[in-house]
Amino acid sequence: MIRKTPALFILISVLWAPTSPRADNLESFNASVGQAYAAYRSASNYLRTGNPGLASLEIATALETWNGIDATFVPNPPNAYKNDPAFSSDLAAIDDALKDALKAAEDEDAKSALRLLEPIREQIYTLRKRNGIRLYADCITELNRAIEPLYVHRHKLPDLGISQIRAKMQRDGEIYADLLKDCRSMASEELTKDQEFTRLFDGTAQSIHSIFPAIKSGDPERVVNVLRELRSFDRIIYFRFGG
Repeated sequence: MIRKTPALFILISVLWAPTSPRADNLESFNASVGQAYAAYRSASNYLRTGNPGLASLEIATALETWNGIDATFVPNPPNAYKNDPAFSSDLAAIDDALKDALKAAEDEDAKSALRLLEPIREQIYTLRKRNGIRLYADCITELNRAIEPLYVHRHKLPDLGISQIRAKMQRDGEIYADLLKDCRSMASEELTKDQEFTRLFDGTAQSIHSIFPAIKSGDPERVVNVLRELRSFDRIIYFRFGG
């Protein structure tokens, strides 16, 4: 018979102790934020198309979910956020913005409601980034940002006779293409099995890769035609599959 020393007994107890469900609730936190974020995106889309009535329903859903996030995670942040002094204040700021946006939407002031909602996306992205977390939704945010250096040429035709401009557009296009591939690899299995998701990402990939021969051709109108198509794909990716 093996005699257990106190040290051995302690070690065995630790190894076999059941994991507390409150040991780390990051997965639950991410899921809850994702639910609120989905309603937030939907509300933003309704506001952009001038439908504050439907937007108010989505904002109310996001706010209800966010109230649950505040109640659950401010007292017990996930381990990744425990040392973030701004964690609770960031959650409170988002809660306040949702409340103000809901009031504006209920007053049928779509412009003000959209203005109040817009910072929330950046707040969530920044909160995760400074705590070393990057999710699929964050990749989509980075993707949507990456189109901007290209899209400035939509209304101001690029002078493709200048090699530096061609080189910069080439680099910007490669950054976007790499992020598109990255986001697709980060998507959930549920998303990757969605036929619309597949068509959309395939179409976006084809569009961004078509910009390289357009740049090489030296024809700025050809580049702009690609940018129009790419911008449309880019927006749909966010509103349909933004995370």
